Amino acid sequence: MDFYVRQALAVDMTARNLQDKVKKAGLPWSAAKGFDTFTPIGPFIPKNTITDPHALRLSLKINGVMKQNGTTSDMIFRIPRLIEHISSIMTLEEGDLILTGTPEGVGAVVPGDKVECSLADSDGGELATLEFTAAAREGGYEFQA
Repeated sequence: MDFYVRQALAVDMTARNLQDKVKKAGLPWSAAKGFDTFTPIGPFIPKNTITDPHALRLSLKINGVMKQNGTTSDMIFRIPRLIEHISSIMTLEEGDLILTGTPEGVGAVVPGDKVECSLADSDGGELATLEFTAAAREGGYEFQA
């Protein structure tokens, strides 16, 4: 796969309160994913260190409790197909990020929650970790229904 040079572990956060309201109103819900800090990204991993990108384990814990644990083999579409589809719509350039989805177990995160994520190869070798504490948004945008 010569379509990309690196992979990374990232978390695609969503403001569910905003998403639910705008979806019910038939409005675009892209703002529900676009707030500052809503896409923490771990270190970039050179693709030559990943034997099979379709055999990686993704996990996410909240306050030490496993909430998501899945593999890239569970993806509906393989990476080359995703890149082909996306590039048929828009030009992909060096540095662009593609987030491919999430394992089962999406749930709420509240201020103060400790979030721990990991990406491992098929042998259990850790490729990346990402840890953060959820914080309340101060000031700025407030959704008005």
